[in-house]
Amino acid sequence: MKKVELLAPAGDYEALTSAVNAGCDAVYLGGKNFGARAYATNFDYDDLKSAVEFCHLRDVKVYVTVNTLVANEEFEKLVNYLDFLYSIGVDAVIVQDMGVLKFLRENYPDLKVHASTQMTVHNLEGVQELAEKGVSRVILSRELTLKEIKDIVQNSNIEIEVFVHGALCVSYSGQCFMSSILGGRSGNRGRCAQPCRLKYSLVDKEGKVLEKDLHLLSMADLCTIEHIPKLIEAGITSFKIEGRMKNAEYVASVVKAYREAIDSFYEGRTFDSGKAIEEMSRIFNRGFSTGYLFGVKPSKMSYLSPKNTGVAAAEVISVTSKTSRLRLLRDIAKGDGISNEKGEKGQKVEIIFKNGKKVDRAYEGDIIELPLKFYVKEGEILNKTYDVLLNDKLKNLLSKKIPIKIYAELKKDKPLYIKIQEGIHTVEVYSDEISQIAEKVSIEEDFLKDKLTQINDTAFYVEEIEVVVEKGLYMSVKGIKEARRKAIEMLEKKKLEYYRREEKHTFFSLLPFKEKKEKVSLTFYTDKVEHLKIASQLGIEYVYFNYKLDIKLLKKGLELTKDSKTTVIPAFPSILREEIKRIKPQLEFLQDMGINKILVSNLGLYHIAKNYDFEIFIDYPLNIFNNLAVDYFKPYAVTLSYELTLEQIKDIAKRSDVKFEALIYGRLPLMTMEYCPIRNLVGCDRERCEKGYYFLKDRKGKLMPLKSNGFCRMQILNADVLLMLSIKELKQAGLSFLRIHDTIEKDEEIEKVLKMHIEALKGNEIEILEGKYTKGHFYRGVL
Repeated sequence: MKKVELLAPAGDYEALTSAVNAGCDAVYLGGKNFGARAYATNFDYDDLKSAVEFCHLRDVKVYVTVNTLVANEEFEKLVNYLDFLYSIGVDAVIVQDMGVLKFLRENYPDLKVHASTQMTVHNLEGVQELAEKGVSRVILSRELTLKEIKDIVQNSNIEIEVFVHGALCVSYSGQCFMSSILGGRSGNRGRCAQPCRLKYSLVDKEGKVLEKDLHLLSMADLCTIEHIPKLIEAGITSFKIEGRMKNAEYVASVVKAYREAIDSFYEGRTFDSGKAIEEMSRIFNRGFSTGYLFGVKPSKMSYLSPKNTGVAAAEVISVTSKTSRLRLLRDIAKGDGISNEKGEKGQKVEIIFKNGKKVDRAYEGDIIELPLKFYVKEGEILNKTYDVLLNDKLKNLLSKKIPIKIYAELKKDKPLYIKIQEGIHTVEVYSDEISQIAEKVSIEEDFLKDKLTQINDTAFYVEEIEVVVEKGLYMSVKGIKEARRKAIEMLEKKKLEYYRREEKHTFFSLLPFKEKKEKVSLTFYTDKVEHLKIASQLGIEYVYFNYKLDIKLLKKGLELTKDSKTTVIPAFPSILREEIKRIKPQLEFLQDMGINKILVSNLGLYHIAKNYDFEIFIDYPLNIFNNLAVDYFKPYAVTLSYELTLEQIKDIAKRSDVKFEALIYGRLPLMTMEYCPIRNLVGCDRERCEKGYYFLKDRKGKLMPLKSNGFCRMQILNADVLLMLSIKELKQAGLSFLRIHDTIEKDEEIEKVLKMHIEALKGNEIEILEGKYTKGHFYRGVL
């Protein structure tokens, strides 16, 4: 059994060295651009080169994140960056964008590509699709259970990476547009503002407040350290720790704990997971859970606070105007951080009084007095949010060193010969100085060994040393040290050259603009058979019908539209887990029915559907952001990402013969979740969930509808409705289809909406329906 890789985050150089010293096998980090953590410190070109060298000298791999969506106009800059990453010898790049993947495989065939969790790969077929395209590793969606992960590992031939610890996104990664739509900062572009960590109220359609002002979308952190044996036995290649926004001490704490857990398993030793969890909690704690590993729907959330709430440290006995008297539940030291239980108010511990005297440290069970700067009351529990002694310990981990073997000879009238072996690398050097007959003190074997092993300022330590010294010889200490230095430098150079690649200057150019005169048609997306009927009666050319894999419902829809000019295009959910097993029979049925067009919204579905004779329409959840991504799929039509501007849409559409579509009306999905706040707080209410009966109310009073997709996966919809009626500009952009996206609209409302757009497309005057509208990103774009 190949040993599982422990993969650590590095948001800056300090975190990188902490991760390596704590025992990781690989690190992942980002440059200043094209990474999904734009607000981490990250690494400039010089830092990246230094980081790669630091890691490679210590046998640690480096994976660089290039896991954002890339616009056409950014590709030239990206290509220069990829050339640089290639030349400095990074071990792999992590990508989200299908266009970037296509470019990498065509231009850097010997550079490994890892598919980011931002690709939303959540089924075996999605993994198989990427394996076919030369991806060497897939980072699975965090929503998968251990059973699903095992199935994928056993039935695929590429590496599988799984998150084992850290913050959990409440949305499927790659399917979150909340930060983008609400604030213009796109999670798909690495600039998530984390609106999911804010407070929301749960209300129903009648306006009744069911839960008020809680962090309803804030998940507890993932912690799987108790289950490491099960995860290893599942055959996973790499255990990933989340945390590129965390400090060096956090990284050291978590890596150290998981290193010990993994090594204990392989060595057959007992591992105290409780102790490890307790120590990690002292560094950062907003509650731990096993996420989705052992159940489809998580219930453990951090509703009260999304911040570090620490660990219980003291009980308030009494309060005076100057100090609070506390009974300690755990040790406390000067320099610690202390807060109320929710972590909302806190301070640094500056003075501790014990028995009337100032002390630097007090212990569990002690009665102490602290001057507190925030209000507390008798009986309240206070938490320790910063452990100064533990942090200091984690800042001073022993440096990671690689073992070497040294053989040296000192013979008469000859230079000192040194041979060093490290793994597959061997170097041999001779000193510049020649040995002499000793006049006073001669070189002894122990003396030479001592001088040759003085390499503490390097990445190595001497595991074995053998020296042969002829009697009565002398060489200066300076000469010995200079030869040793030269040998170590040669070893470092040889080791780094093993990883480096030739310098590249890759050519890139987009296809030129084409003359394109497109007939522009309205399309309509719905999961309601009644709305399908309304659209067909009004003459809508294409209706995407999300029939939720219910053949009876599809047959009913086809029957209702058989005498109309409407073409019904079956649409599928963007997430297909267990449901993916039903897809082949469904597609065969569709073919037998004479249907030749389908709407595809995830990689697994595409992998299956491309082998059938369908005209494939690629939907927006596949995040098409540039022409190379279009070329990856070679589809009949593409619904472009709704994070693109009108100018960016035009730039893509005019460079391709593919037909393009943009969403111009609807409550845009902000995120797609496996987690269900309604189930957690009210109880399962499937029928009303599918009709949008519940809402999240934000701090500004806006109501965001919650709507199930029919498979108990929840979508949060935007409070404001997208309405883009600049038809002339849309036509000039080279679009073929303009989509009206139906979510929670009633029959009468959707009829009015469709009629309004039909008249607008004809160029007639229209009356806009009452409501709160937005033009989305057509003009403002995203960061």
